[in-house]
Amino acid sequence: MREGVSHRTASRRTLVRVATVVACVWVGAAALPQAAVRAATVTYRVVTNEIAAKQADGSEKEVYRFDPAVYVANEGDDVELHLYGLRGHDHPFVLEGYNVRGVIHRNQETVVRVHADRPGYFRLVCTSHADAAHEGPMEAYLIVIPRQR
Repeated sequence: MREGVSHRTASRRTLVRVATVVACVWVGAAALPQAAVRAATVTYRVVTNEIAAKQADGSEKEVYRFDPAVYVANEGDDVELHLYGLRGHDHPFVLEGYNVRGVIHRNQETVVRVHADRPGYFRLVCTSHADAAHEGPMEAYLIVIPRQR
């Protein structure tokens, strides 16, 4: 959740950002108003989460996730991801496309700062839980909206 706003406001802002991404993909970046492309610092509060569910055979299946899992910024923005280790043990991660690596430790916060200097979709993945065979995939996406040219 973004710092200093309620969960409901943060959810609305996230929905607005996702809608903006859809608009960019659908009609192109030229459709964005000028105010939407000015540089800013975008901050997200993210937790590591574990979901467990009992299966039909009585066994229990666990998977790990980032919550929330979509982060939206405009090209040129500074992005801060405050990653807090809520569930699980250590979560080594990589933010692909930015070559940022680190580890999220349980009950500790790891801050990732990047300058969103190129548009696209960039995967944040926990390398310990990268696929279903390892209780994943534990991944999230940084979506950078192209700057209006």
